[in-house]
Amino acid sequence: MRIVTTLRGRLIAMVAALVAVTIGATAIISTRVAHYEIRKFDVEVHASRRPLMQNAVADYYRAHGSWAGVEPAVDAMARAAGSDIALFDEHNRLTATSKALRNATLDLAPDGTLTITRTIGGGRTRELIRGPQMVVRGANGGTDGSLFILPAHKDALPPPTRSLDRSFFWTFLGATLFGILMAIAIARWISVPVERLTAAARLMESGDLTVRVEPAGGAELAELARGFNAMAAALDRNEEQRKRMVSDVAHELRAPLTNIRCELESMQDGLTTPTPERIASLHEETMHLAHLVDDLQDLALAEAGRLEIDAQPVAVAALAKRAAAGMEMRARERGVALVVEGDDDVVVLADARRAVQILTNLLANAVAHMEKPGDIQITWERTGNEAIVRVVDSGTGIPAGELPRIFERFYRVDASRSRSTGGAGLGLSIVRQLVAAHGGRVWAESEVGIGSTFSFTLPSPRPRASA
Repeated sequence: MRIVTTLRGRLIAMVAALVAVTIGATAIISTRVAHYEIRKFDVEVHASRRPLMQNAVADYYRAHGSWAGVEPAVDAMARAAGSDIALFDEHNRLTATSKALRNATLDLAPDGTLTITRTIGGGRTRELIRGPQMVVRGANGGTDGSLFILPAHKDALPPPTRSLDRSFFWTFLGATLFGILMAIAIARWISVPVERLTAAARLMESGDLTVRVEPAGGAELAELARGFNAMAAALDRNEEQRKRMVSDVAHELRAPLTNIRCELESMQDGLTTPTPERIASLHEETMHLAHLVDDLQDLALAEAGRLEIDAQPVAVAALAKRAAAGMEMRARERGVALVVEGDDDVVVLADARRAVQILTNLLANAVAHMEKPGDIQITWERTGNEAIVRVVDSGTGIPAGELPRIFERFYRVDASRSRSTGGAGLGLSIVRQLVAAHGGRVWAESEVGIGSTFSFTLPSPRPRASA
């Protein structure tokens, strides 16, 4: 029973059943047609050998003026000729039959087709004869009757028919076996790739995310295998990112917590005194921790789709000026000038607080990567139903191979994690989530040694036509 419950077993059973039904039906129809044609030929040959019967029957009708009492004569002719005979009158009514046909049901259709139904060997048979073989003409040229002259029916098939049936049997048996072998081959061709996918899925379930399968089994199964491999690769990347995130979070939390603990223990032991400078340092470390926790919370809410966005019409110029004002002190410390340029009439549908957070994160990233004094520009323009906002810097730039990953959590081009060259690596990831929450897109363009341009879009309503 187990073979029928498997995919391969079901495919074999289904294809084998289809082949068996198709070939069986073809065999039955072909056998019946062959029997009919052989019988028809036999009838025609048998009738053509007895031209004197027509005259004898016609003489009987002329002598008696009717078909009354003709049955003994018909019986005698049948015995003499070794045939089965059926006689119908001018109205196609059965008049007389030979002895072998008296237990059968005979029905003559208006088109001259005789249907013979009888029970032979415990089974019911039905035979169609196109005829009649002889027509009895009267003196005036009319039809007085129709005569069917048939070969004597035998319980056993004649030798030509038996030989034909044997040929059909072996031919269709061979075709059936070939069909079953083809069913097994097709089932294996389809099921083996599926079994490989199942085995790979079980390995993934056990924790092996490096497993891959070879595309095979036709276009659809090969596409399924490629999709499985892509899914496995994505899961592998996500697992790697998860492990890296845990390590990164631990790294980012360890440094400020260690500094705070050392300072506090030093004060508790009386080695240092709580001077305003030390308190300010502790406050700075605490704020760094608070910002990290806030960033993690924002990122978690955004990725879970629970970040609340209160979109209202707001001018891009106002957003850019607020973000620039908040970053002005940090930029001035590094000798960087923030330049805001754009049309004051461009309005977007955005949550003002979140939009300023997007710009602030991009500006903080740009300022951190300015190695020498220069300008950072915030520009924007309206395009169709959206506004494109750009933050352009003249900093160190980003290698082309790093660009696809810069929006990942905790990913930093600078692996040293120095605070002077950036934060925890969450800023750009938060930017991507916040822009997506507004229904926009974000991307970056950069060239090493020249600078970078970070662009994002926000929906922009069409201005109302003036009255």
